[in-house]
Amino acid sequence: MFLLPSRRSLPVCHSAINSRGIVVKSGQMQACIDLIRFSLEVEGSSLEDEQESQICSVLDGDLSADDAVETIVRESSLDDNFIPSEEENGRYPSTKTLVNYFNIQERDRLRMLENQIVPFRFAEILMRPLPLKFDFETLKEIHSTLFGDLYPSAGEVRTFNASKRTSFCKPQYIGQMSQSIFSKLLSDRYLKGRERDQFINDLAFYMGEVEALHPFADGNGRTARLFFYLLTLNAGYDVKWYEMDPDRLLEADISAIDGEYQSLVAVLSDVVVQ
Repeated sequence: MFLLPSRRSLPVCHSAINSRGIVVKSGQMQACIDLIRFSLEVEGSSLEDEQESQICSVLDGDLSADDAVETIVRESSLDDNFIPSEEENGRYPSTKTLVNYFNIQERDRLRMLENQIVPFRFAEILMRPLPLKFDFETLKEIHSTLFGDLYPSAGEVRTFNASKRTSFCKPQYIGQMSQSIFSKLLSDRYLKGRERDQFINDLAFYMGEVEALHPFADGNGRTARLFFYLLTLNAGYDVKWYEMDPDRLLEADISAIDGEYQSLVAVLSDVVVQ
């Protein structure tokens, strides 16, 4: 089930029947807003009232995510004369900025645009039926939807080494390791039918494995967070995002990469509910 109130008074999203014919109640919409807000906080940003109101319109079915993104692009006067190159899965020379459709080479400016666009794609995915499979293809599809407006590399596997306080899986092993992780997840029936403590322990394990895999050039945290939230719902549980501490989660994720799962288990134990 989805949870109701957040920690402060927010614009109320009304119940609606979305374009797929699914009845979406206000509590479910609030849970979506809580997750989007949390994901922005992890990125060092925040959900402004105007943006939240527009996301509510997407969740209500009154505004499409495509239209919302098109408005952002138009009003930002972005350079959309993208010229494909061999470096589409890489960064611009002498920068840490990923090649993008708008030729933006200033990383901070690109991050700001991400934080405007990606929340609408979060809402779009959250309004869909739950995936039938929680495999590597689903993870890549989520990444492609979240970041496809910005990067030609969206949904594509990373082709270069990556690290952040620790080294992630080398690109030549991502295919092999992803097959191992998601084959095991399938054999574990996507964690359905587990008691709460066992579910949290197993969820922490798989979250740590995917964090270490780090299959994409960027956006791994947001993609994995949404993937595992959908998996959690599919298993009959929910997450109290409004009680999650972003810094605590990040530290726990890093520990899990090194095989120390107790910190992540402790974080999840505080917020996973049935």
